Amino acid sequence: MVIGPQQSGSDLTFRRHAIEIAQSTAEIIGFDVIITDTEGIIVGASDSRRIGELHEASLEVMTDRRGSSTSEEEAKKLKGTLPGVTYPISSISGGIVGSMAITGDADKVRPFALIVKKQIEILLKEREFFERAENREHILQDFIQDLSTFVPGVSNETMLLARASEFRYDRTWIYVPIAIDLYQFGRFAVEIRKRHIQKEGEKPEVIIQNVKRKILLEIRKIFNGPKDISMMESNNRFVVLHAVKPAEPNASSSNCPAEAIKKGHNLLEKVMAEGLNAAIGIGSPSLGIANLAEAYKESWRALTLGKKFMQGPGVYCIDDYRLEEMISTLAPSVRNRFILSSLKGLREQPDWEDLKETIKSWCEGGFSVVKTAKNLHLHRNSVLYRLEKIKNCSGYDLKDFRTCLNLYTALVLDRFLGPGNKE
Repeated sequence: MVIGPQQSGSDLTFRRHAIEIAQSTAEIIGFDVIITDTEGIIVGASDSRRIGELHEASLEVMTDRRGSSTSEEEAKKLKGTLPGVTYPISSISGGIVGSMAITGDADKVRPFALIVKKQIEILLKEREFFERAENREHILQDFIQDLSTFVPGVSNETMLLARASEFRYDRTWIYVPIAIDLYQFGRFAVEIRKRHIQKEGEKPEVIIQNVKRKILLEIRKIFNGPKDISMMESNNRFVVLHAVKPAEPNASSSNCPAEAIKKGHNLLEKVMAEGLNAAIGIGSPSLGIANLAEAYKESWRALTLGKKFMQGPGVYCIDDYRLEEMISTLAPSVRNRFILSSLKGLREQPDWEDLKETIKSWCEGGFSVVKTAKNLHLHRNSVLYRLEKIKNCSGYDLKDFRTCLNLYTALVLDRFLGPGNKE
């Protein structure tokens, strides 16, 4: 029978699992069981030869929405019907999605009928809940994909906003996008496969999937606001659209909220408790779907830049990597020329690593000898000696702001071009 477009999700779920439910139920009670669709066609049966036949007794049962018994004499008059009892089956919403019948003497099989009916409805509801959840996750993944490829003035903002609203997105609230990447998860998965491949019991892939589901559950426990949206984007990546607060007129909110950073560290602790680690990127607070799309891309850039410069897991806010974000867009030839020009005479020095840390600390410490000495755990005279050496080797005076800006930027570029830790 062709499945018509008028059939609901409950009907399709019911049909999909009818054979399995009929066979497993019959094995338990010891009587033949059939399951029909709303048109009385048998879609599941412990005796597979009956599938596709019309079970005429089911039609009246589904119309009246109550069970009935069929004697041998009555069965002879009804097409595809054997003696027994028949009951309608309801979906989660209360609609009739089909019927079930147990074959045998009505008095003997009737005690089983209501139990079997309830059991089938419970199984149906469980699977319908599961399939709805799975379907929702797929739709949510599609929405995030559309968000990641959104182009202002080209993409359909109205349509994207309508889809976002299905997942509790509120256009009047400020959202902070958060990207989560399980760090070195591939290595963890390999270890699980090695450990369990030869063992009886749970399969390695099931264990790996359960770990990722547990991480998603932890994410949803932490980012549990009524307007928060979270999902698993791919194998070991997750996304959160964290609703911070309603937008205020003329209010500016460009920095990463402390609450989002705190929640990020909380999540990192939960992930570490599972024997894993994560890199977490936080984008800018945004109002409106177009701004959210750009901030979403920022969250992944923050994650990538944080991993690159910090060489490991952690919580990285895009606001802390604006310079790195900007210079990462430069053409490689421009980067290389700037590095070679700015660091000439310094990189060849045998104590280049010490000189590099001195320049970095000097700039980040506000050009203060005292702060630089404290940060490097050196005597102030040692700092003065290094500053003088830098001037002698390169001709750069670190008391000049523009010189410091060039050197600091060159160091950031040099680190960006350097090798990262392999995951």
